[in-house]
Amino acid sequence: MIEKISAALLLIFGAVVALISLFMPPEGEIDGSVLMLFAQILVYAGSIFGVKIYIKDLIKRANK
Repeated sequence: MIEKISAALLLIFGAVVALISLFMPPEGEIDGSVLMLFAQILVYAGSIFGVKIYIKDLIKRANK
């Protein structure tokens, strides 16, 4: 449960940071560091959800 909450919160945080950076000078441009941060957040969230699904699948196969 804590994994899903942390992944969701980080996704929201990454989206907010990207949106805030649109309004900072120079307006309309997102800095590369913000994009890199958002990419790392997406990888983290994807790995959390992917590992969770993989473990559930392993448990389901073991119970058969």
